[in-house]
Amino acid sequence: SFSLLVEMLRSNTNTTGGPSASAPAAATPTASDTLLTVHSVDLLKSKDGPNRREHRTDTYFSDKLIVRRGQTFQMWVEFSRPFNPKSDNLQLQLKLGDSSTGIHISVPLVDVLEDSRWEMKIVEQKDKRVRLAVNTLPTASIGRYKVTIESFSPKGKLLFPCTPNDVYLLFNPWCEDDAVYLDNEAERKEYILNSMGRIYYGTEKQIGTRTWNFAQFEQDILEACLFILERGQVAMTEWRDPVIVSRMVSALVNSNDDYGVLVGTWKDSYEGGTSPTAWSGSGDILRQYYKSSGKPVKFAQCWVYAGVTNSVLRCLGIPTRCVSNFSSAHDTDLSLTTDIYIDEKLEVIKDKTSDSVWNFHVWNESWMTRPDLPAGNGGWQVVDATPQEPSQGSYRCGSEEERIAVERASRFGSKPTLYPSPTGNDVSVEIVMDGTGPRIGGDAKLSIVLKNKSSSQRTASLLYEVMVMYYTGVLKTTVKKDKIPLTLKPQETKTIPWTLQYKEYMSHLVDQGALMLAVTGRVNETQQILATQFNFRLLYLGPLTSTNLSYIFLTNEVSLILKNLHPLIVNVLFRIEGLGMQSVRKIAYGDVDKLATVTLTEKFVPTVAGSQKLLASMDCRLLTQVHGVADIVVRPK
Repeated sequence: SFSLLVEMLRSNTNTTGGPSASAPAAATPTASDTLLTVHSVDLLKSKDGPNRREHRTDTYFSDKLIVRRGQTFQMWVEFSRPFNPKSDNLQLQLKLGDSSTGIHISVPLVDVLEDSRWEMKIVEQKDKRVRLAVNTLPTASIGRYKVTIESFSPKGKLLFPCTPNDVYLLFNPWCEDDAVYLDNEAERKEYILNSMGRIYYGTEKQIGTRTWNFAQFEQDILEACLFILERGQVAMTEWRDPVIVSRMVSALVNSNDDYGVLVGTWKDSYEGGTSPTAWSGSGDILRQYYKSSGKPVKFAQCWVYAGVTNSVLRCLGIPTRCVSNFSSAHDTDLSLTTDIYIDEKLEVIKDKTSDSVWNFHVWNESWMTRPDLPAGNGGWQVVDATPQEPSQGSYRCGSEEERIAVERASRFGSKPTLYPSPTGNDVSVEIVMDGTGPRIGGDAKLSIVLKNKSSSQRTASLLYEVMVMYYTGVLKTTVKKDKIPLTLKPQETKTIPWTLQYKEYMSHLVDQGALMLAVTGRVNETQQILATQFNFRLLYLGPLTSTNLSYIFLTNEVSLILKNLHPLIVNVLFRIEGLGMQSVRKIAYGDVDKLATVTLTEKFVPTVAGSQKLLASMDCRLLTQVHGVADIVVRPK
């Protein structure tokens, strides 16, 4: 050093200008006698480098080092001089969160790495540079760690903060010691690495499907997911547990009581936000929430909650999938039944009928071990972020004794002797739909089928009522009702055609175009009550379609043509995403005339090579669930 050199010169100089005979010869310092200073750190964080490829994180947009726990990653460190293993030492300091509530981990330098321990080892040395292999704990808390290198030499200790080179640590379904380990490679690719998937909706008889962009690798999404966890006010020591993390996410995706990501609504108006049916992916939702510092995004219903939950958990490394259930019973009063109340005139009492059967409901399943439960309960776990009733404790059902108890309890209502029992039960009624069902713009046609299984004539007066219904089973308004006189000969089956004209329902529809036809009646001869209901939806005329493209090049512009035949005069907004775009493109088209064909041309420059999808959806008050997808292979230049 400069100061050492000055002292050496002074000791060999006298005031007379002559040589100093009594001064001893000065010793030349060795490299090991100087401080070990870190000059630079290379975390090997490039997407095509060994760390990102081996940890299967190369598809994340972020340029940070993203690794999975329980797996080794590598880094280069350059010093002021060659590292001396005999006299020098190193430690890696990792910090998650702040000093008071966060986590601090010291990673020692060892000769041999052992599994399931925080350790590092020098695997290569070139002059002043060393390459380190760093072992992470398979039970470590996930999150963004700040990195500091601590160097030791005989002359002292130095700290080198690696700002802004943070390390993002995720769950690892490829590591056998991780609680989210999944031993099927095809399922790991689907439930972790696939950024597109299908979500099913509709009714039991009319199941629809739409492609959803989970966008878990897009710009700002990883940061948004960790921001969500930080809002959860759960100690970072608990971020190691996928059970707790998935519960946190299920609570934080809805905004009911914790200023979470999405505001739910099941009303007619979506003023001040986006209609739930217009979303085609999670990316814009999560980016909007993150960039607004946690302002809830409007609006969502069950499939949007499930899509966003899927995105967050896959992004964090937990295998997750969306699950759709049809004719989903929602018991609001814990009676173990879904109840429909009718009055003495056999009309539905709407304000008493609070139980409902949802046309469909979408939730999630995540894969993990359950050490908190008895053996055998690990695997796919249900995670439902849609806000409904708050939990009243744990309900576990499935053993034979529990099923019998439910069946026995369901035989008894609150007033089992209020009405006399019928003397016969020999007439059946059902509602039948042909094919895929009616479409918006046309008449809705169904059939009411009655069967007399007795050897005597049966007569009745049927009351039918068709009501507009939200997909949750909540009734909005009655569109039409009337009575039908009925006479059935012995052993006769009679089919009664039923029609609802377009002009009768056109001004009443809500999202999903859902209707419910209820038929009730009383058999005069036996006092048997007849009651059935049938949920159906009016389908739009066809999906959005695109030009028939098989492949394009990475630097090419792409022309997309959207076509759809509209039966109504409507005002529409198109939303387009995919092809590696990092945001949704919105195109305000304006009014579309009745029965017109819309051709919309847009240009895109893909940013990611490989098999890609281009998604399009239409945001329209009167026509919902209008969407389409194109499969395109993007080739390198």
